[in-house]
Amino acid sequence: MKSFLNTALKLLITCGLIIYLVHNTDLIALGTVFAGLVPWLLALAVGCFVISNILGALQWHLLLQVQNLEISFKQALTFYLVGVFFNNVLLGNIGGDALRIYDIKRLTGKSSGGVAATFMDRFIGLFSTCTLALVAYPMISGAAGVWAISVLLPVWFGLVVFLAMGLSRRLGAALESLGRRFLPPRLNDLVHHLRSSIMVYRHRGGLLACIWMLSLTVQFARILVYFCAGLAVGMQPGLLYFVCFQPVAAIIAALPISIGGLGVRENTLVELFHSLGIATEVSTAMSLLGYTAGLLASLLGGIAFVIRRVERKTTTA
Repeated sequence: MKSFLNTALKLLITCGLIIYLVHNTDLIALGTVFAGLVPWLLALAVGCFVISNILGALQWHLLLQVQNLEISFKQALTFYLVGVFFNNVLLGNIGGDALRIYDIKRLTGKSSGGVAATFMDRFIGLFSTCTLALVAYPMISGAAGVWAISVLLPVWFGLVVFLAMGLSRRLGAALESLGRRFLPPRLNDLVHHLRSSIMVYRHRGGLLACIWMLSLTVQFARILVYFCAGLAVGMQPGLLYFVCFQPVAAIIAALPISIGGLGVRENTLVELFHSLGIATEVSTAMSLLGYTAGLLASLLGGIAFVIRRVERKTTTA
């Protein structure tokens, strides 16, 4: 019952945000914007998302290897694409991650390593997208989107603190001590096992640095998805504005208040680009096309889900 009410509330908020967006949009002008769409630029946006998924799978594969999980890159790519597909089609945005972890458990018989690698994959991705935006922000002119910094900085500093707690023995021990006081025993045990798995990365600083560089490339490719979508409808504010604005929309859209971030993402991007004098209809079209490009690219995961085979390897004594 609680899950049903939660989903119903998200659906209500999503519908309300879409209605608000439609109310503030000239639909005839929006149709005109879509009529002038440049198809090859939309195709390029889809291609950028596909490339980001391949590189994202490589990033996840490297994190899995640190956990001593025997999985090939081909298997990791299949599981990753399936996860992206279900993140886009399910009501939440983490259902695909759960499926990735489930497939790893079925393949290797282990779950904690898959949880830790998937958690680090998400964590590093969020840290990278915040870093790109914060680096780009001083290079944009004027006071466009000043409030974006109030979103990015707290998230970035929070991630730094959380990473320190996860990789530092002393801080981690203090965190677990608090957990024993305030968390239920079962949840506290889960936190303990997760932290133990994450601690493996503590002694792989060089590899983590390489993974972070790869993650920056992944996140930049996903920003290019919206940049290409913007170019497809005639937006030309400059790439740096997309680098600064799109991560803000992605962070806010990740909050569990709507269905797949729909409505939240669009209204955020419209508000940010409105500060540059860009018409609501143009920025709305850009946001919808960027989201559509992600959906089209994720269809590869749907195909992979149908044809994939997960067989646990057996070892001989």
